[in-house]
Amino acid sequence: MALLTYLEYDGQKPLTKEEIKAFEKKYQFRLPPELKALYLKQNGGLLDECGFSAEECFLAEVYPLFSEDEEELTVKTLLKWQKQDKLIPMEYIPFCADEAGDSYYLNTKNQGIYYISHEFFDEFEENPENCKVADSFQAFEKMIVDLEEE
Repeated sequence: MALLTYLEYDGQKPLTKEEIKAFEKKYQFRLPPELKALYLKQNGGLLDECGFSAEECFLAEVYPLFSEDEEELTVKTLLKWQKQDKLIPMEYIPFCADEAGDSYYLNTKNQGIYYISHEFFDEFEENPENCKVADSFQAFEKMIVDLEEE
């Protein structure tokens, strides 16, 4: 099911097509259409009762692309830290987190989705392909399950 289905309304204003396009241009990547649709409805937010079928944690949130609230964790902030740390290559774009605080990333080169866990970060460093959970954002969304129904 689509992430958008589980997005809770929390007052986040939607982004405009122009804001998304400017963000993509600045960071030199393109978001999948389904993720753009989510940001056009609401700039990220909490997710309600859903999980990724390959993991045991609830999906907790979709990161906003950016925010005026400097305390809020955003894609912009995560990419800034990523660039400073040089641990995760910049072609990996964080977009979603689970309840444990681990993140899902879109690889802008191959469009795959990767789960990078703090606990098993060395696995990502050794071979990122071991952390690939879906070949595309569309495939990732098909693996989202409604945890309220289980």
